[in-house]
Amino acid sequence: MKTSRILPTPLKFAFYLLTLLPVFSFALETDRDQPIRIQADAAVVDETDGSSVYRGNVVITQGTLKVTADEVEVFTADSEVIQIIALTDNDSEGLAHYQQQSNENMDMVVADARKITYLVQEERLHLAGDARLQQAQDVFTGQLLYYDLGRGIVNLKSSGGSDKVNVTINPKKSSP
Repeated sequence: MKTSRILPTPLKFAFYLLTLLPVFSFALETDRDQPIRIQADAAVVDETDGSSVYRGNVVITQGTLKVTADEVEVFTADSEVIQIIALTDNDSEGLAHYQQQSNENMDMVVADARKITYLVQEERLHLAGDARLQQAQDVFTGQLLYYDLGRGIVNLKSSGGSDKVNVTINPKKSSP
């Protein structure tokens, strides 16, 4: 099956990518100054409705940020990114993946799920399906996970029955 690529002119596409720069503001300040690199098997960018879809082995990087998935959708309004959705195919064994260094102490936020939705302006991650979030040594798992990046609040839900949410919180190590 042949995959088509529909891209705007190089100048328009470069301008569109520049609108992604302030996307991940909760993380390292230096990440915002880094170029965004997107690799995929195919891309469709629609400037009229402010959306783009990247399909097939998608890898997005910007500084310490890395998102990988079978498909990533990016939505913009008024030249600003408002939402990013990373998905895995139904028949895929892998999960969508998000990681980014959250501070100068080298603490990483790592998230995996069937679907990861990043609400940019609200600084929230929504993980659905086999959700797992790790920040430093703390690990949270469940079927649904909502993470407020700015306030550091994690809200977990299971699918019910014998399925439970799991939380592992490690004590901070004291200095000798």
